[in-house]
Amino acid sequence: MKFLCNIFFVLMINFGFSQTYTIKNLKLNDDKSQYGVVYYKGDKVYYTSYMLDDRNKARRDENKRLILTLFEGQMTDDGEIINSKQFNKSEKFVFNTSSATFSKNGKYMYITTNFMKRGKSYRGKLKSINLNIQRGEYVEGKGWTNFKSLPFCKPKYNYGLATLSPDGTTLYFTSNADGAHGQTDLFKVKILGDGTYGDVENLGKKINSPRRDMFPFISKDNMLYFASDRVGGIGGLDIYSYDLNGDPETETPKLMPKPLNSRADDFCYIINDTGTKGYFSSRRPKGRGEDDIYYFVLE
Repeated sequence: MKFLCNIFFVLMINFGFSQTYTIKNLKLNDDKSQYGVVYYKGDKVYYTSYMLDDRNKARRDENKRLILTLFEGQMTDDGEIINSKQFNKSEKFVFNTSSATFSKNGKYMYITTNFMKRGKSYRGKLKSINLNIQRGEYVEGKGWTNFKSLPFCKPKYNYGLATLSPDGTTLYFTSNADGAHGQTDLFKVKILGDGTYGDVENLGKKINSPRRDMFPFISKDNMLYFASDRVGGIGGLDIYSYDLNGDPETETPKLMPKPLNSRADDFCYIINDTGTKGYFSSRRPKGRGEDDIYYFVLE
């Protein structure tokens, strides 16, 4: 029987005091993949898992590929996520709907999905099933609707796993577009309003590596957290931090400590506005499923 994982770790840092990370594997995790928690309004959160059928089995498309979708749930005081239900939207997407982020006013949702809508032919056109970022809006009486691909997304590349800056003016995302230094890099783009965007910028070699850099998140104090399998990590994808307020000439990504990182893939780190608690995802041994969501408290 899988067991609930509680790990304590004390990290001495430069300021002369210790921080204790307490983590736990959430009860909602099962034998499937659950990952990528994002805060919405109040105690509501969204996360990604497999689309389920009426028998609670993971659905597959006609080519037997598992389909990802979003779930919404309610966050309890102790970090558990309850009352989960599959995300209801007006549009149907080709395969996957994942990795949500929201505008400050809660009106707009940015998701990762495929370029073509369900029902259109994509056979023999691999570029048509590449990932892109789409923005939808919440309309009273309709819910989330009007999803459209962001104008800078080109079908021959992948774009996704987006997050917004604390002030909501900049979108950070993962892509293998022109200028990428590795398999995937972190990029950013200014949101100008009225459906327009600035020039796409690569975050540069100070942040991006020759390997995979992905799953960005920006905290309220402008700290960038992301996952990378670069040389020097513990194993698989590891979580790194980078101070966007620091001196770009001297600032470098810093490997986050254990137990946040392990020899397995660790990713999708988020922290609340007070910097005291948050979530991350991991494929570490003795988990409940493929990818699990972990809750942490920082003291």
